[in-house]
Amino acid sequence: MAQKNRLIVIGSILFLISFLTLTACGSDQETVTYKLEEDNNSMETTFVADDGEIIEQSSRSITSYDSIEGVESQEEAEALLVPSAEPLQGIEGLEYNLDFEEDHFTETITIDFAVADLSELPGLDEVVDNEDENLNLDDAVESLEEQGFEKVKE
Repeated sequence: MAQKNRLIVIGSILFLISFLTLTACGSDQETVTYKLEEDNNSMETTFVADDGEIIEQSSRSITSYDSIEGVESQEEAEALLVPSAEPLQGIEGLEYNLDFEEDHFTETITIDFAVADLSELPGLDEVVDNEDENLNLDDAVESLEEQGFEKVKE
């Protein structure tokens, strides 16, 4: 029993040392999350940035079928949305999923900008308009706030 307690104590100490080492070596990485809710729809976007440059973005949106003109059912939503999602499949650094429920669908997108080629991501080449060709966190946050998004956590 004493040997088991000693192993637990040693394991705890090693965990604490590892944790302290990792936090001390961290960069200026920050994570911010913004959310927008309108009617029966919501969208949440999270950015991970390193020294002000976005290195990862994930978004999750929930959209009710009745908010899409001409769509009244899950089948109609699938017929409309699945073909438009196909070009996003297979892009390196991009994960894209649609999940259809009875009265809404959930769309999730995660982009790892360290892996993804911006020229392959539809619409992003227009967003990147600075000399360094990177995605600036301050610019992205400003754009979200202008659209009505509110910060939910940092």
